[in-house]
Amino acid sequence: MKRYEKESLFKNFLVFFSLLEILLVLLFTELYHTQKREYRQDLFKTMQVCSYTMNCEQFIFDFAPKKGTKHNELHDDNGLYAYFSIPKSKKFYIKISYPFENFLSDMQQIKRVLWIKFILATLLLFGIALFFTFYSLKPIRQALKLNDEFIKDILHDFNTPITSIVLNMKMFQEENGDDPFINRVSHSLDTILLLQNNLKSFLHHSPSQNEKIDIAELSKERLNFIHNIYPKLTFNYEKHHDLIKITNKDLLTRILDNLLSNAAKYNKPHGEVKLTIQENTIIIKDTGKGIKNIDKVLQRYYKEQERGLGLGLHIVQKLVTELNIDIDIETQEGRGTTIKLDFKHLTEKLI
Repeated sequence: MKRYEKESLFKNFLVFFSLLEILLVLLFTELYHTQKREYRQDLFKTMQVCSYTMNCEQFIFDFAPKKGTKHNELHDDNGLYAYFSIPKSKKFYIKISYPFENFLSDMQQIKRVLWIKFILATLLLFGIALFFTFYSLKPIRQALKLNDEFIKDILHDFNTPITSIVLNMKMFQEENGDDPFINRVSHSLDTILLLQNNLKSFLHHSPSQNEKIDIAELSKERLNFIHNIYPKLTFNYEKHHDLIKITNKDLLTRILDNLLSNAAKYNKPHGEVKLTIQENTIIIKDTGKGIKNIDKVLQRYYKEQERGLGLGLHIVQKLVTELNIDIDIETQEGRGTTIKLDFKHLTEKLI
């Protein structure tokens, strides 16, 4: 199960189970008060019977003057007791009391039984909520699976024509030398290959195969690659420190290509992209449009322009998390964006 499927499953389950649990709490609260009322009614009825038989060991018997007392009802101040009439007595009532510690013990027993039932009901609701959450998400998961399989088929079908184009372009360049038309086609092909690699990164999750990488040199190489696609922009490279770390080269290449491609794609005409290597950090700064909603920009399918799929920065977020790289984005609309990749958590030696 993919991360976004787990997240969706958890959120749906949490909402569904929480609603059921709230209803269960309300139900058992009302059930407790109902049982408490029934207990008091049963206790009072037993006192009435005992007022005639006088043979009830659980009660305490006493006499009380009739003046200022209400009889034939249960009192609960300073314990539970009730007053009942005595035949042929005009001055006194019989007072029947139930020890308060016994009352507390009875209430604890009622609560204990209800808690056991509540826990069992909660476990039952947990299973029901989990079942219906999986059941409700099944059509969505099937639709996502079909979508992924469709993209995989498209990517597979792309391989043959792209390979043919690359081979024919190389043959044409060998025969005719440097040609502006072939260069433009080559740049367009590089863009297609970049998009294809992004889709592959989005669909496939392969374990990292780490190696010692000169990240500064790799960054320069990818900057030149993007420069070939966007020749009208200015690309600057500054290296203040060496940056050699143990990481996955393919995944890091995808990160750099996406960030540099976005910096170029959404730049202003004849704008600038600057890549700086400083200590453990890569800083990519552009003079583009900036980002309107920085809180959503890393979400899947979110985009602020009509073109694109909204996958680039989502893939970046996914890959930097896997490689344990910190990412920070600063932006200002109309003035550009600065993205920092911090490699401080990575080591320089293979373990």
